[in-house]
Amino acid sequence: MLGGNRDVGMVTHFHFDQAATQTGATYSPDCELLNRILSEEWNPAGVRLMGFVHSHPRSCRTPSGGDEVYANRILAAIPDMDRLLLPIVMTDGDKGRFELLGFTATRNADTLAVQKIPIAVEDQDVAAETCVSFKELATFARVRRAYDLDQLQRARIVAVGCGGAAEFLEALARAGVGEFVLIDGDVVSETNLATQQTYRCDIGRMKVEAIAERIEDINPHAIVKPLYLFSHQLADEDFGRLLRVVRRREQPGVTLLCGMTDSFRAQARVNRLALQYVVPSLCAQVYFEGRGAEVTFTHPETTPACHRCMLSSRYQAYLHEGFRNETTSDGTPIGSTGRLNALKFLVAMALLHHGTEHPRWGQMLHRIGNRNLIQVRLDPDLDLPVFDRVFGTADRTRIFCDETVWLPQLPDNPANGYPTCPDCGGTGDLRHAMGTIPDTREVRCQPCGNF
Repeated sequence: MLGGNRDVGMVTHFHFDQAATQTGATYSPDCELLNRILSEEWNPAGVRLMGFVHSHPRSCRTPSGGDEVYANRILAAIPDMDRLLLPIVMTDGDKGRFELLGFTATRNADTLAVQKIPIAVEDQDVAAETCVSFKELATFARVRRAYDLDQLQRARIVAVGCGGAAEFLEALARAGVGEFVLIDGDVVSETNLATQQTYRCDIGRMKVEAIAERIEDINPHAIVKPLYLFSHQLADEDFGRLLRVVRRREQPGVTLLCGMTDSFRAQARVNRLALQYVVPSLCAQVYFEGRGAEVTFTHPETTPACHRCMLSSRYQAYLHEGFRNETTSDGTPIGSTGRLNALKFLVAMALLHHGTEHPRWGQMLHRIGNRNLIQVRLDPDLDLPVFDRVFGTADRTRIFCDETVWLPQLPDNPANGYPTCPDCGGTGDLRHAMGTIPDTREVRCQPCGNF
């Protein structure tokens, strides 16, 4: 039985109905006991009945007819209750998989409407072990000069997509980053073993769970929040909490939002979320068959162009020309993924250390300036004209491949020869976009800015 605050839709209490009548396929609550708990404990404390959570067989991922019958009865018996929560637990025995599917039943005249709803878990606890300084741990004894460990301990990474980025996330843990939010709704398959940093013992597990376990094995004092969700299942308010909620008795010193998927929509939303909440961001992609790679990044105070400004031709292809990305990890050597992860690590260190006194990383973002589109040629025959322009007069006997170009970027606006960017507004100051996007899940189109 679930209880909490109906006005805000938050479940804060539960009672496990151990006295219920159960069979292998049915559940009948102990109504006498539950009613007594409601009348004697919950209602006097302001905790209201909100619903019931129960499990289903693997083949049944929606509320059953029996669920709808008891939901109708409960709603009819409680006139001031407008909806009943009916989340369903799905498990896969011995494989470590666990899902909580959100559903709500709403009374509409004489009919019952059952709808799927998102679920977000709110953290009520503050980590108790935060008094431990990473600088004092033997784990980081050899890298105390390599990073500003105090700065990284207070840093938070919010990663959208965790498959190919597993090596990157583990590297951040080895560098002393203190907090991770991992967002990915996929599970590890055997084919991932050759293309991502996964292991046979991970097959069938949630990617976020496997990576979280390895981060905690590297540094047990890191705080890791794995979310078995895809980014479109999270509302803006959910992302706002993930970016800012206090986990170590204070706000994170810096939060870096990372988009590391092969989904155009997910990557594009990361750009809008970074603008909406004024946080640094980093996105990365591997090109076809791993023959090249790309990193884009933004910092609200430093880079004048957002990801959309940098990749406006890609937006045009997806939004107006019907382009569909068929590129997967098929044919990609593992070295290409590793090379990209190494480049992402360098950029992440620049973003996370910005404003510190660290002799190596503190001023790096200023040195990069507006060169926030980075491309790597991993195949000497990759046909990208920019490499010919940059290296056209170079000594070809001394270069072959693995060249990196850092390309200066300007915001999209008429003065620079482009329509005004609908995401950042093209002003050259990304902070101006804060709070201007009604729903980051929607893409605004050029040139008028309509959705």
